[in-house]
Amino acid sequence: MSAPLLRLLLAVFLVAAPVAVVSAQALRVVARVNDDAITDFELKQRITFAIRTAGMQETPDLQQRLASQLLRQMIDERLQIQNAKGLGVKPSEAEVNQRVSEIERSAGMQPGQFKLYLQSIGVPYEIAAQQIEATLAWAKIVRRRVRTQVDVSDAEIDDAMARIRTNVGKTESRVAEIFIPIDKVDQADEAKRSADRVIEQLRRGASFPALAQQFSQGATAQQGGDLGWVLPGTLDPAVDAAIDRLAPRQPSEAIRTPAGYHILLVVDRRAFASSKPDDVRLNLVQLTLALPVNASADEEARVKAEAQKLMVPVRQCADLFSQAGQSKGATAGKLDGIRAGDLVANREMYEQIPKLAIGGIAGPFRVAEGLQIVSLCSKEGADGLPTRDVVAQQILVQKLEAASRRYMREMRRVATIDIKQP
Repeated sequence: MSAPLLRLLLAVFLVAAPVAVVSAQALRVVARVNDDAITDFELKQRITFAIRTAGMQETPDLQQRLASQLLRQMIDERLQIQNAKGLGVKPSEAEVNQRVSEIERSAGMQPGQFKLYLQSIGVPYEIAAQQIEATLAWAKIVRRRVRTQVDVSDAEIDDAMARIRTNVGKTESRVAEIFIPIDKVDQADEAKRSADRVIEQLRRGASFPALAQQFSQGATAQQGGDLGWVLPGTLDPAVDAAIDRLAPRQPSEAIRTPAGYHILLVVDRRAFASSKPDDVRLNLVQLTLALPVNASADEEARVKAEAQKLMVPVRQCADLFSQAGQSKGATAGKLDGIRAGDLVANREMYEQIPKLAIGGIAGPFRVAEGLQIVSLCSKEGADGLPTRDVVAQQILVQKLEAASRRYMREMRRVATIDIKQP
């Protein structure tokens, strides 16, 4: 596995949390979060790990300047774990182990190699396990307490679709972001200093995705800050103006908005709504006739003839449901939102189905279950515009992020937090 890939995976999942190992010597407490203490030893472990995963040059000055920023993030993580426990959704050891297995599969590791790799770079496994727990805990809190308070109306989707149509032909930008929030007015100066420290490291060659994963407090932090493709007029005006001015691959200065400071990176640009055939979403109905993988040539010919007979009266995709009742053992079902490019595993399907007229039928295709007939009910996104479902999801993510920040502020407000000088 390449070092950059491993560093990226580590940064996604392991923005280091407090280590469970306790020194034999007395440890100075740098913060108390309700009844939970964070020690100087734990903070130093966090700082060292953050520097390593982001590829920053480790110096005493950098360690000192990162201390207050990382301590605040550690406090938030403790609050998230405590809140999840209070709600009865604290992640189990099995869930943490499952996430470790996912990391190993994504990185091409064999089971158990993740722990060995951490050991080889001097990072205690407890750091990884506790950070994974905090990540899982926050996801559960958002689902339990935040998601239920957020809805997306048809009117919101209609408005967004109308704005999108006015942008056809304009340039859209693939943007990544590091977001440093300002929860209180008296935190603005410290937030600006934090943003400036991140910019300094970017200029020294540190990885933008790794820094986003470690220091951004936006919803896209775990994706390296990737906001996806952004159209003019869809973000805060100050952010929109900065994106328009930025050259690709050039990080921005710290941009102030009412929510906080944003550091932006334009990854790429393209014309909006250019047709992308593989991204078209297909709504299908399929009818399957069972046929064993080891069926004889005669049996396959018989089932194929039966399938072709069933196809004759089909004039619209719904007809396949009635036709399934005409053949013993035949089944029919809907397949909605299938991406055209995902059909490539079956070359015949990939070449024929996307070209069908609405109500058209194709097949029979050989699949693992037998022979399959497919009818096209509708297409979405054929004009290069996102579908209503995609737009609804984008709106939901934006509203969830705002609601999650409010919930996190409330958790801090009601908590007893005593911060010493780190």
